[in-house]
Amino acid sequence: DEQVKRAKKTHAEHKGRDAEAEYLDCLKESENQAIDLFDKTILALVSGAFVVSFAFLKDIVKPEVVTHKGWLVLAWTCWCITLTCNLTAFYFSHLAHRNAQRRFHDGVRDEKVLAGKFGAAVVWMNPIAGVMFMIGLISMSVFVTTNLNYEQTTNSRSSATTNASAAAATSAPAAAAATPTTAAATPATAASNGPAKLPSRTP
Repeated sequence: DEQVKRAKKTHAEHKGRDAEAEYLDCLKESENQAIDLFDKTILALVSGAFVVSFAFLKDIVKPEVVTHKGWLVLAWTCWCITLTCNLTAFYFSHLAHRNAQRRFHDGVRDEKVLAGKFGAAVVWMNPIAGVMFMIGLISMSVFVTTNLNYEQTTNSRSSATTNASAAAATSAPAAAAATPTTAAATPATAASNGPAKLPSRTP
């Protein structure tokens, strides 16, 4: 009976450990999938942001009237840093796994040692990529808003100038038509006053 109880207890302990190990493996797999999805999402968003910014410059705002270009340069710089961190993280992750396999075969079991410097770099590069993307997105939003407001102001001024020119062009023929009437009235006035008197000469 005691042996049966011990066997059941041992089986229960092993079963519990197996469940914990399975749960831990599931967490690690979910973590890897999440970070992989994060990298792919950042890569897709940055690529789309570059395309949208180029389309904005080409189709909406003319390059010769663009203002506050510093925000655009800042956005592009941040997105280039994001792409660099993202692609470097992919390659460093590959190197970290390769080094971890070699050290594991050498008997190393510490996770930090197995990850190495490449693993530590990957841990930092993913948050940096996310932060740089957000800074670039904010900079691009400021650039777009500023240029749209500037374009509306410029269009309003152009419309006002056009209306003033049209009004001046309309009033010019009316003034020209009124001028002959005044000129015609001048001889009539002279005729009504009679002949001009010549000055008398005294001998």
